[in-house]
Amino acid sequence: DPVITGRGKYAGWRALVGELAKADQVVVRCAADLPGRKVPDLLKILNLFRDHDVSLRVHREAINTDDGAAAILDLITSYRAAKLSDAIRKGIAMARGRGKVIGRPRVPSDIRRQIQTALANGAGVRPCARRFKVSAGTVVNIRRSMVAVPDRLAA
Repeated sequence: DPVITGRGKYAGWRALVGELAKADQVVVRCAADLPGRKVPDLLKILNLFRDHDVSLRVHREAINTDDGAAAILDLITSYRAAKLSDAIRKGIAMARGRGKVIGRPRVPSDIRRQIQTALANGAGVRPCARRFKVSAGTVVNIRRSMVAVPDRLAA
């Protein structure tokens, strides 16, 4: 087995990644020998190995991704992402329940009417945005709402 050497903390890993096309399995002594500090770092490494069809064997912990453990890790990744988005949705619902307004503040109706009038008189989006101290995106959205929607029932 070749010894991984190089300058810097992860130089050996960088060299190993460059040679993944020639390998079918990477063996490390223990999980602590894997680079990174957090689970996403580990998942990046495992995804890289999976993309190159290389298995990982961790000797001390007796882990071998060759036997389907990669599928379990994919499941864990998906599960964590789903739980995170679920927690975000619950947090937003709780904030709304306490009366917190989520999102950008609404443009007051009098300002909205003034923007519509200016647009109807030929003013551009950016000058209108500067004049009324709103974003150009807000002016574009107001302009879009001014366009007549064709009647779908008349045919």
